[in-house]
Amino acid sequence: MADKDELLTVIDDDPVAADEHGARWKIAVIDDDPAVHDGTRFALYDYILNGQRLDIVSAHSAAEGRELMRTQGDIAVVLLDVVMESEHAGLDLVEFIRKELKNETVRIILRTGQPGQAPERRVIVDYDINDYKAKTELTADKLFTSLTAALRSYQQLERMVQTRRGLEIIIDAASTLYDFKSMQRLAEGVLTQLASLLNVDCAGILVLRDDGNADSDFSVLAGSGCYSRFIGTTSSKALDPDLRQMVEAAFQRRKNEFADHRSVLYLRTGSGREVVVLLQAERQLSDTDRALVEIFCSRLSIAFDNVILYEQLNTAKTRLEERVAERTQDLTKANRRLAAQWARLRQANTFKSEILGTVAHDRRQVFDLAEHGTWIFYFFAALS
Repeated sequence: MADKDELLTVIDDDPVAADEHGARWKIAVIDDDPAVHDGTRFALYDYILNGQRLDIVSAHSAAEGRELMRTQGDIAVVLLDVVMESEHAGLDLVEFIRKELKNETVRIILRTGQPGQAPERRVIVDYDINDYKAKTELTADKLFTSLTAALRSYQQLERMVQTRRGLEIIIDAASTLYDFKSMQRLAEGVLTQLASLLNVDCAGILVLRDDGNADSDFSVLAGSGCYSRFIGTTSSKALDPDLRQMVEAAFQRRKNEFADHRSVLYLRTGSGREVVVLLQAERQLSDTDRALVEIFCSRLSIAFDNVILYEQLNTAKTRLEERVAERTQDLTKANRRLAAQWARLRQANTFKSEILGTVAHDRRQVFDLAEHGTWIFYFFAALS
């Protein structure tokens, strides 16, 4: 009896297992029998799958189970009793989980002490459950086997859900990133989209080397978290030594590298420019995360080239506008000179016309005087 009590004390007082850091599989035990909760915890106290232990949460009625499933969306497997408040309380809870909460990833294992009240074949066909066990046959080994199969199935579904979500983000991000017109805005958008893609808070920094020359310096286009203080840095010497070393090593390797909580991404644009993104996340990236990041990076080179082409086009447009303005100014000055010359010419023509008019008038007067003098001569000649 003493040995039994000592064993129970070790199981109940295991602070190392309860306080271990890292991800855990969350399991929900929903049953109105307290002995079932104790027995489940006893059978699974040392369970480990893929380096993750279990985090077992309990609900002692269907009503508590509804609230538990509504508030905790990261539950992987539910060990659910059929008969609780009513003979079909567990089955009604299955309908609530699948149809009202629309939770399709959680794996549900039904456990019943009265198999005759809910025949196995009808339950499997009519309800979206993943396993059906009688409590009398569910030994520790069978529970271990059923739980492992359920967790692996849950893991695969979660990867599919994450992949679908990640691809949707990448597709949406593509149209957004292609709309950016400045390199700095694009860099900020890249860090934002990566954090959204990984669904984790992370610090990041994005640096650019223009000509792809190993001897050239690089500049910081964007930063977030602890790296935001380097925004606008135009020289690598302003970075911390370890950070500068990691960025320079990424330029030398010219490939992505994932290690622990830090990831270094490298891409080269079609125009020869090189970009390095360094991310520091709260957790290590999964294989799914890494695959999505690889896909996302393959799209980035196009986005950076688009911005570069836009900037070149904008520069050419600005130069053309300046040349047009200069030519317009020259033409305006030429028009003013022509207008002034035309005004002087008109003035000269007017003056010439006035002179010619005066001369014509004077000549008329001379002729008139001449005619008048001739008449007087002939008059006096006749008198004499």
